[in-house]
Amino acid sequence: MEKLIKAVIDNQNKIPYINLNGLNAYKGWTADFHISVCGKESIRLNLEEEEDLFLLFVLASAWSKTGPWENAAYFTVYLKASNKDKVELWLDEAFVEEEKQKRKKAASEIISQCTGVIPRKKISFRQDYYTSMVVLAKEWEHIKAQLYQAEKNKEYDTFIQYISSVSGLGAGQNKMRIKIPLILRELRCQNVFQHIPGKYCCVPDERVKVTCKELGIYLPTINSIKSILRASEIIYDHFGDLYDIPLFAYEDLKENI
Repeated sequence: MEKLIKAVIDNQNKIPYINLNGLNAYKGWTADFHISVCGKESIRLNLEEEEDLFLLFVLASAWSKTGPWENAAYFTVYLKASNKDKVELWLDEAFVEEEKQKRKKAASEIISQCTGVIPRKKISFRQDYYTSMVVLAKEWEHIKAQLYQAEKNKEYDTFIQYISSVSGLGAGQNKMRIKIPLILRELRCQNVFQHIPGKYCCVPDERVKVTCKELGIYLPTINSIKSILRASEIIYDHFGDLYDIPLFAYEDLKENI
């Protein structure tokens, strides 16, 4: 594990998603996407701003669906760069339908305007990205209320149970579960909330699970929120405030270990 951690630190300037601070702790994915649009500053989310907080949930929802992670990243970049990050827009049926109809063109145009992270495959915006955004928009006030109540109570289990129960945030009408730790991790990394436990902030997705198996880290079978949180806790015990990033990065780093 020490060699993997060292490789993460040594290669932080070569792999764009390894965003570390001066203490070699993770700053969060959303602290810097390492994607610039039309030569402007690199896209980043300030999670103290409501529009960017909304986009964090959009990112997590999109990433929880099948397809390369770059799809979710570029979809979020597209929304941010085109000022389509206002919750009320996604309550307008005509606007949503128009966005769905031009999703292929939008994906093609945004990738042509961007520099930075080079997608491994052609960027695609799934149709259910948009339906999930409608769900998020309709639930948004309740989501915020649950989130702020969790911080007030210094207890996030209730929020986790709530957000994992919302249908339509995963693929199709499925629920979003595996990327809930991503939401909590990003909020914790940006110090937006002070009482999010680190043990709830590691994402045991497929890429991470494959690495764990290769490195001999035992994770439970991921089939429930309870097992996701247990897996997250195991990962946090190994890597602390680097979270799941060393495991996610292993595929890109193993030649250097």
